[in-house]
Amino acid sequence: MQQNLILEDDIQNDELQPGTSLLHGQYLIEENLVSGGFGITYLALDSLERQVVIKECFPGAVCCRAGGKVQARSADRAGQFSSIKRHFLREARRLAKLNHPNIVGVHQVFEENNSAYMALDYVEGDDLLTVLEDHPERLTPRVIRKLLRTALESVSYLHGLGILHRDISPDNFLLDRQGNLTLIDFGAAREHAGKENRALSALLAVKDGYSPHEFYLADVTQYASSDLYSLGATFYHLVTGDAPPQSQERLAAIAANNPDPYHPLALGDWGYDRGFLEAIDKALAVLQEDRIQSAEAWLEMLDAAPVAAPEPEPELGTDLNRVISRLVQDTNVDLQPGKPTAVETRKRHVPSRQLARSAQEERPSHPVDIFGNPISDVDAWQKEQDRALKAARKAAQAAQAAREKEETEQAAPRSVIAKFMGRFAPRRASAATAH
Repeated sequence: MQQNLILEDDIQNDELQPGTSLLHGQYLIEENLVSGGFGITYLALDSLERQVVIKECFPGAVCCRAGGKVQARSADRAGQFSSIKRHFLREARRLAKLNHPNIVGVHQVFEENNSAYMALDYVEGDDLLTVLEDHPERLTPRVIRKLLRTALESVSYLHGLGILHRDISPDNFLLDRQGNLTLIDFGAAREHAGKENRALSALLAVKDGYSPHEFYLADVTQYASSDLYSLGATFYHLVTGDAPPQSQERLAAIAANNPDPYHPLALGDWGYDRGFLEAIDKALAVLQEDRIQSAEAWLEMLDAAPVAAPEPEPELGTDLNRVISRLVQDTNVDLQPGKPTAVETRKRHVPSRQLARSAQEERPSHPVDIFGNPISDVDAWQKEQDRALKAARKAAQAAQAAREKEETEQAAPRSVIAKFMGRFAPRRASAATAH
């Protein structure tokens, strides 16, 4: 018991200091990047002077650094720290086998300083939370749609291998200058969710606003839809600028028969098609059975024909109408078919200043349209123009729909065959369920 007693004077800073070497000098710590519930992340150089990221198992709630070693804060925390370290090593070795262009690569796992470490590829870019705060102009609706598709393909790959990420949030996606998205931070990822692992996960990797209610509890089964809730919350944040309400608060409100504090995206005007927003809303359902159940199902929803969001009609102000009418009447004053205008005739004999003054006096007081026809009721005329504009827009939309229908019909034979053959193919197992 004496060896577990840590004197206050022995306790050091949590982070490894710049210049610290690991694995017999193979890695040299350059700086601390971020500290989280499960560990500390550093920027480092490897023996070939390439930048890498080092993730150290350091659950600050249960351990500290003393005498250069990571130790449990107290004797009664020793078992918990050992369990966390085993979990870290087990999942790190499993993640090292992943191979996906949009998932950070883990290329070495080792133990040192009574802790465990992962060496990961260094991805140059900013996390989505930083991009949203510092460069929101980069996150246009078109870009966000593309990012969601990439994120779903990455999550689908993980779930297909039976892995839940469990810590999906805007700060765990990196976006580089070329617009490539990378999913990072697998410290909380797990393959199996025994009661012990679920308890550790609840302690180490819960993020208010992004975690579904089952992540807060040790005795609730977690499914692929749990990760999809976090992904929905991430893209809710990108669309609105804020994280959604905490899932625990939402669950409590529903249990008390009160309104859900969550405001569906599909009811707002965010500049996206309605189907895109409805899918995010469904992923964020409080109860697991009401959510989207797989990344593949969500991708199919994205591939479905979009439900167009209403677009605001352009409005011409009264002042603009008057300006246009004035320009038209200046052009058409005294115009007669096949003859030079009176103004042109007068130009030959009248000085320009007098001509301008005379023309101004002769202008009619009422507005005219582009053909010079007088407009007696401007409001009625503007409504008629609006109706014509809407009719033209509907015609254009109908033409576009007809073209899309023709393309769909041309591709239909192959689609029908694929669906027919799909009935005889074995269904893909659903991702990571916990028992």
